[in-house]
Amino acid sequence: MNVDYENLERDLSTGMFREMLKEELIGGFRQIQTAGERLPLASHYASQIAEIVSRGASGPLRPEVAFELYQEILDAVESARATVLGEERAQ
Repeated sequence: MNVDYENLERDLSTGMFREMLKEELIGGFRQIQTAGERLPLASHYASQIAEIVSRGASGPLRPEVAFELYQEILDAVESARATVLGEERAQ
């Protein structure tokens, strides 16, 4: 995912970051599922993604932004996971 660091705070507050990440995760989770692997736990995966996104910033994120970032990532991971698992149960 390409992160627009200049507009990260805006994208977090509007939900755009979460929705873009969710769409990417759905595709990735479908590939994982098709390969016969279990989907990662949401909290563990969200922590990894938050760390990657934070490292890409030009400087440390303000604590409030880092907290909001993690919450948005966690929501995107949980939602994408539920979508993919829900599709599995429906088949």
